[in-house]
Amino acid sequence: MIHLICPNPAIDRTLLIKDFKAGVPNRPYEVKEFAGGKGFNVAYAIGFEEPNVAFCVHTIIGGRNGEFLKDLAEERKVPLKLTHIDVNTRLCNIIIDTEKLINYPIYENSFNLEESLLDQFTNKLESSISSGDYVVFSGSLMKGMPSDYISTFIHKFKNTDVKFIVDTSGEALVNAYQAKPYAIKINDEEVLDLVPNKTFDTIESYAELLDSDFTKDIPCFIITLGPKGIIAKINDGIFHIHAEKVNAKNPIASGDFFLGALVKNISIAEDSLTTLKRAISYSTANVLNWYPELHASDVEEIYNNLTVTRFK
Repeated sequence: MIHLICPNPAIDRTLLIKDFKAGVPNRPYEVKEFAGGKGFNVAYAIGFEEPNVAFCVHTIIGGRNGEFLKDLAEERKVPLKLTHIDVNTRLCNIIIDTEKLINYPIYENSFNLEESLLDQFTNKLESSISSGDYVVFSGSLMKGMPSDYISTFIHKFKNTDVKFIVDTSGEALVNAYQAKPYAIKINDEEVLDLVPNKTFDTIESYAELLDSDFTKDIPCFIITLGPKGIIAKINDGIFHIHAEKVNAKNPIASGDFFLGALVKNISIAEDSLTTLKRAISYSTANVLNWYPELHASDVEEIYNNLTVTRFK
């Protein structure tokens, strides 16, 4: 089972508008709604294609919006583990000017995560985790979560075969790194949270970091480099992989799609290079769409045209 942690969900409502203007009525020519939050985007990638694997999203919902979010998740065949609250789940609007290729994310504030609610959510999550499971923490910690929330989980299950995959930043990342999860996926800015005095001016400089004691006891460590692709240590190999340039429509959620493909392929014991190539193909294919989704033909074309350099 893959557990995706998403306590702060939203209904993500994407509106496509041609030539968005201030001070006048703007009428979208297309609107779609999705169960949103980084954990849900990861879930969409996991469920995109066969083989099917068991996964679920642990989340907190409330009110009519919460019920609607549950319906949207069911439409996309995303299983949920729910904690309920009285507050209505937030609605986030993403306005995309499809002529100027500019997006305007408008995100509502979340509910207050009080200690009793966090305890309830945490206890449900802990009781759901079994031997051999994967637990994925993606995105910043929700306000109200202590900075050692992820690292506490890692330590609690340290002597089991539960694998933790972490994609976060700041103090939460520092604490998680020190706890040595199975995998860390961060970008070229977030790595500076861990090595603030280091300068990276070449792909080789990243490879040297990944081939050092810095990644000792962390089997999978990935740094995404934007248009330059990824540099990754996975098991005993170090790879730089990048895709050919594409005409991007909407970059939102591309990192989450990478993470979903990564954890799925790790869980089915796919080989290291295929796992990384699949992940970057998903993330690149996602930017070709206005919405968080994939098309098989895009994924395969990107996969077959990737450039791979192996450092180790």
